[in-house]
Amino acid sequence: MDILITDVTEMHQGNYCVAGWDAAAGRMIRPLPNGTNWTEPLLSAYGVQPGATIGVIPTGGQPAGSYPHRTEDTPINPRAIAHVNPGPLPWFGADAPPLAPSLAAAFQQCVQTTGTWNGALKGAYVQEGTQIGSLAAVRIGHTNLEFFEDTYNGKRSLRACMTDANATYNLPVVAKHLRELDRAGGVVALNQALPKAGDLHVRVGLARAWISQPGKCTVMINGVYW
Repeated sequence: MDILITDVTEMHQGNYCVAGWDAAAGRMIRPLPNGTNWTEPLLSAYGVQPGATIGVIPTGGQPAGSYPHRTEDTPINPRAIAHVNPGPLPWFGADAPPLAPSLAAAFQQCVQTTGTWNGALKGAYVQEGTQIGSLAAVRIGHTNLEFFEDTYNGKRSLRACMTDANATYNLPVVAKHLRELDRAGGVVALNQALPKAGDLHVRVGLARAWISQPGKCTVMINGVYW
């Protein structure tokens, strides 16, 4: 199957999570090489970046995770990955992945929050085990997103305030390309890079539930395109 890469996110210890749009099947998938995460050498070997298209062959193995991630988790054979098209392809239009008008709609009204911060809803999550997709996208205006930095337990964190059709959310940013730009120029560079007109295609995904947050799949920003 050919998939348009939509999400490349940073994880811990040099690992990455990759997701893409299978236009033929009309669904998102999370290709897992031998059932696990991607590495930098594997990303580089096949030009895996947002907007590129790659070919993958599912192994047929059953994913080990729970819902909602089980919806897209797809073990693949890493030796059979094929570079198809470097892209980028348009993020809006008939061939683009679908967009929701709000975060709530993107995750079928299953998003919960833990409170507010400076007028924004914080701690957005979906309960582990919910049988919906864990990958989606929201369409917002170019003025409805602002990056900022926060500190939690002494560690700097990249975040963004995103305003959709219904509410404003304070969300963590895990997109590889956004974190790289942040490390190079800070949040000023990130905010300056946003377009001065038009709409944004904001990729959103759910983190797997952690021991520190049992049962909660946190909503994250996986990418921002236009």
